[in-house]
Amino acid sequence: MRKPNIFGLFILILSTLWVNTVLSAPELKEVGSRGWFTTVGTFAEFDPNHPSVDIWIPSGVKKAPIVVYAHGGAGYREDDHARVLMFRQHGFATISFDSYEMNGFDDLKFITRKVLNEGKQNMIWGVFKGAVEYASKNDSWDNRNIFLYGGSNGARVALHSATELANISIRGVIAEAPAANGYSLGDINIPTIIPFGKLDNWAGRSDTDFIWTRTYQNSPISLEQWVKSLQEKGRPVEFIFYENAGHLLFDGPLNKVTVRRGDTIAFTGYKGADEEALKQYEHDVIKFVNSNLLP
Repeated sequence: MRKPNIFGLFILILSTLWVNTVLSAPELKEVGSRGWFTTVGTFAEFDPNHPSVDIWIPSGVKKAPIVVYAHGGAGYREDDHARVLMFRQHGFATISFDSYEMNGFDDLKFITRKVLNEGKQNMIWGVFKGAVEYASKNDSWDNRNIFLYGGSNGARVALHSATELANISIRGVIAEAPAANGYSLGDINIPTIIPFGKLDNWAGRSDTDFIWTRTYQNSPISLEQWVKSLQEKGRPVEFIFYENAGHLLFDGPLNKVTVRRGDTIAFTGYKGADEEALKQYEHDVIKFVNSNLLP
């Protein structure tokens, strides 16, 4: 009897897995003629065993509440880790990930500079909604108390999730400096706070072109208008603004920088925050979460 070719079988399995991965990965689609792209196709779903996934449970805490975190448009970076760490230090379980890696994209410079917000959010959303479902079905933590958290593009996805996910275990949403355009925002009836630095004019045309006031063709209602409409309905949604802070408060000390996007666009904007703003931010966010916990 002929012996099976174990090595050949191993190569065949690896090849099949590689082909399936490539076939299921999203593709880049050029938008217009200025070198911008969006993402199309089949997007990755949450995989708890993916190398970029970090599931953390505090020791000595019985049934800790859990925070599911969505990173910003540049992938999972140090400022994203700082937000997650803040909750860990207060005894919360956390789930975080890099959705770009999970979708097969590792050129973060290209994604940051060339991919439109909606294209980035496509990749974040596919993973994030699966992570929330995973959190709700796992009893390693208190799955009655789930909080959604995100920064920038991830914050936009977190706000979108609050209307798209019919999950009664979601107790609150923290959406720090959500992108001004991209995924649709609907009628939220979940306690939600939207922290912003008062100087956040990221990607704006002037020092006073603040993110929360902007409109776009694909997002004709500004964040400011959207929040106001929800408040008029009595929905529990509010902004929190911080002095001496720009875009993404955990992105280092307050600084004014010039950034290039694509081949033709450059802007000057504020990022980061001073220590007092960060202390107040932590106080406000943890107070918000604790006030919305089920006992």
